[in-house]
Amino acid sequence: MECYLDCSNGISGDMTLAALAHLGVDFSPLTALLERAGVNCRLDVLPETRAAGPGFRATVSWNAAEQPLRHPADMEAIFRAADVRPSVRRRALKVLDALTRAEAHAHAIPPENVHFHEVGAVDTLVDILGVCYGLEQLGVERVTASPLPWFSGSVDCAHGRIPLPAPATAWLLRGKPFFPTDAREELITPTGAALLHALADSFVPGPQGVVAALGTGYGSRPAPAGLRIWLLDPAAPRADHCRGGQENVLQLESHVDHLNGEDLGAALGELAAMPEVLDVLWLPGVGKKNRPSGLLRVLCLPEFRDVAVAAVLRHTHTLGLRVQTLGRIVVGRQAARMRLAGEDLEAKAYVLEGRRCLRPEADALRRAAQKLGVGIPALRYARRPLRRPRSGGA
Repeated sequence: MECYLDCSNGISGDMTLAALAHLGVDFSPLTALLERAGVNCRLDVLPETRAAGPGFRATVSWNAAEQPLRHPADMEAIFRAADVRPSVRRRALKVLDALTRAEAHAHAIPPENVHFHEVGAVDTLVDILGVCYGLEQLGVERVTASPLPWFSGSVDCAHGRIPLPAPATAWLLRGKPFFPTDAREELITPTGAALLHALADSFVPGPQGVVAALGTGYGSRPAPAGLRIWLLDPAAPRADHCRGGQENVLQLESHVDHLNGEDLGAALGELAAMPEVLDVLWLPGVGKKNRPSGLLRVLCLPEFRDVAVAAVLRHTHTLGLRVQTLGRIVVGRQAARMRLAGEDLEAKAYVLEGRRCLRPEADALRRAAQKLGVGIPALRYARRPLRRPRSGGA
């Protein structure tokens, strides 16, 4: 399963928790396992409707006089002690590490000296672990996110009045796509930025796939809109190749300028021979500094993403690979046979503009041409049966 974070109106830890709860995640087991790990807290998730429609709002409270666990090492110990799946723990530790490094950069101190005093430490702990727990409960393996709103202004914190985005948030948002807004308030919190930095596999203009569900999470601000999480089924739609239809395919793309001709030819051959790969295309050109370069494109079905990505990296050693989901129209076809130049060949039969068409299979053409001792063009364009050429003699 895949989810798409629509961050057009911002993102925070509590907004993400609330949106996951709206998608159906039950967080009561989370507070129970946190209590067993030494964190006695309460997570309240309540329905809320605003201008953007129905959703949930989440609040975290500490069942004690003071909040401990202000240092990253304390939170890491809780993450390691909590009885969660290893994949949940790995994601949570990755988010915590991103937030710790951002705070260390903002205050120009070593990461081990970071002290989470600007935000509620228990809120941060529950937000991080809760989001990772919720994604696991929904079976989300891949996370994509929208471009982010650019906001400005200032906010009061323990260090006084600081500009927005806050220093830690700004550090985490490096390399992320933005669009301009008129907002003059904090739309993306440091925890929200850390979630995006650590969990988002890519940033895309919109959800790609078939929408299975929508969850909306509102934050503590009285904003009319919140974070929307679209739960997607990337395996659909799938075309019936006999009747035709529409389906999604993945396009893997990279500029390649570091391979010699032999290595490039081998890479193209290996990729084209894979049953998981639909097609391979090489477009030669000229790159930076007038270096000979080219564009490699590989098509595959979404379920073969990991296999195809690993193969492209293995055979090209490219250091950058772009991935897009594209819709394609499939024309219905059926297996058939046809006579060509006296040979009986396997073929595809399809109907276009009301007329049945036949196209010989490439492998069938190759075998027949080898049998007759001619080139494939001679067989394809022959108007009468061909005979194998007789070898010359003295």
